[in-house]
Amino acid sequence: MSHQGAYSAIEIDDDEVSRRFSAGGTFDPHRNIQDQTAPKPIWSVEYYAKFFDVLERCFATVIPKDNFLEVMGGAPDLYGPFWISTTVVFVLFVASSIADSIAAYMNGSKYEYDFRQLTFAFGAVYTYAFLVPTLVWAATKYFGCQPNLLEMLSLYGYGMAIWIPVAALSVLPFELARWILVGIGGGLSGVFLIRNMYPVLSRAEAQTSKIILILVIIFHGALAVLLKFKFFNYTILDTPPK
Repeated sequence: MSHQGAYSAIEIDDDEVSRRFSAGGTFDPHRNIQDQTAPKPIWSVEYYAKFFDVLERCFATVIPKDNFLEVMGGAPDLYGPFWISTTVVFVLFVASSIADSIAAYMNGSKYEYDFRQLTFAFGAVYTYAFLVPTLVWAATKYFGCQPNLLEMLSLYGYGMAIWIPVAALSVLPFELARWILVGIGGGLSGVFLIRNMYPVLSRAEAQTSKIILILVIIFHGALAVLLKFKFFNYTILDTPPK
């Protein structure tokens, strides 16, 4: 009996085989995995994908309508929180320096840059963006909430994004406008934090979760008030001194 046609032809991709052989001629079955995890060159689209992810996450914090943990897709990061916090620091310093220089000019006085403002901004922003969420994580972990430290850092870090436009607009010479901006920034970022942290806090006992939530709100409110009086507070005299 003839067995012609009993076997199907197997197509071999020469390019695939050559890719799986290393330069020394040995076969590497994990070559595809290595190719996927290798650093992408700067001219490739994949290299810039992470920046678009950060922007998408920033927009999700400014308009907190979606669950941020779902937006992150189980992939929290420290890249965004670090650069957002750093940007907030420099925007705070630059915007407050511009505002103070304008106020000094309008008041007829001499202005000198105060680089202690920059140091203070670094301390305040980085403490809130990294130390506070670490303490919240430790507290929730102690009470059995099973939090994720990286997710907690991402929540606080990305939650700082709203302060970038708030700081930039703080140069407006209207005290009421600056209070409104601080209220908007503090309100939106506060809603963002509470909305995304509550599922974690609710795993603890009701009384414990309420206490932690109140502390989160207090720390958040303290940051908003601190930024207002330290960086968004200047006065233009009605009648400049002669």
